[in-house]
Amino acid sequence: MAGEGERPRLTYLVGRLDRALRKRITEAVRPFGLSVSQYTVLSLLRTRNQWSNAQLASRAFITPQAMNEVVQALETQKLVTRRPDPSHGRIVQLTLTARGTETLRKCDGAVRALERAMLADLSEEARETLRSSLALCVEVLERRDETGQVRRPESVAVFR
Repeated sequence: MAGEGERPRLTYLVGRLDRALRKRITEAVRPFGLSVSQYTVLSLLRTRNQWSNAQLASRAFITPQAMNEVVQALETQKLVTRRPDPSHGRIVQLTLTARGTETLRKCDGAVRALERAMLADLSEEARETLRSSLALCVEVLERRDETGQVRRPESVAVFR
């Protein structure tokens, strides 16, 4: 952290924001029977049905083994259906069920309310500046590895 009178590093503030958001999103989706990882998977499935387990795990920031457990829990709750892709052995087709879509809609409302509260004291211009600045930071870090070499670009779905 910063010394006396110094401003905290941006990385420290982003880390604190990440932990605070994870805690609050956990609280927001818990009444609907979901974890943050489960909510993330449902959000990703809204954008595309065909994901490998590794892709889902990467985007949810968990291991492929943990992703198996997440998907099994979603299946047990009848929020998704899962079947192998006939054209590619590593890809699993996960589809939101009607119940999954409705659960996701309710969770989205709770998360939107959290976001509105978090940003309430910012002007619309400040919100857009924050959004574009954070998106650029993510893009730069995902485009380059720790040595500065450019990585293959991948799109990242975020809660929408």
